[in-house]
Amino acid sequence: MNSPSLYVAFYRPHYGNFLHWALAIEHGDTGTTIQVIGEHPEFERSIIDQRAEDNEGFLNKLYVGVISEADTGLIKNLASSQPVDNETVEWDCQDFVLEFLDKLEEEYVLDTNDEEYREARQELKRRRGAIY
Repeated sequence: MNSPSLYVAFYRPHYGNFLHWALAIEHGDTGTTIQVIGEHPEFERSIIDQRAEDNEGFLNKLYVGVISEADTGLIKNLASSQPVDNETVEWDCQDFVLEFLDKLEEEYVLDTNDEEYREARQELKRRRGAIY
């Protein structure tokens, strides 16, 4: 069986004109979606065992990298404690994803020297913000 992969999934905007972002772990026919839902000041962390494509409003996804089987559990554990900022008005689901990717770098789940990962981060920087 193939190794699990990590993606950033993009969805139609839930509120306003910002695409909704989520992290998605996919392994064979199974998946986990990690995101914040709601809006300021009532964001809530959501971790569901469902492939990104099976969530309402799915548009597409960006490949981030391969992860190990062990890292799948670690990512879920880290996600359950990843901070949700209900104080900063401008903070949103895109910030949650970027901050969580930073955390995965700190935990050595993602390698900043990996070219595919660096390209994914650059693409996320380009996509960050409102859509027009």
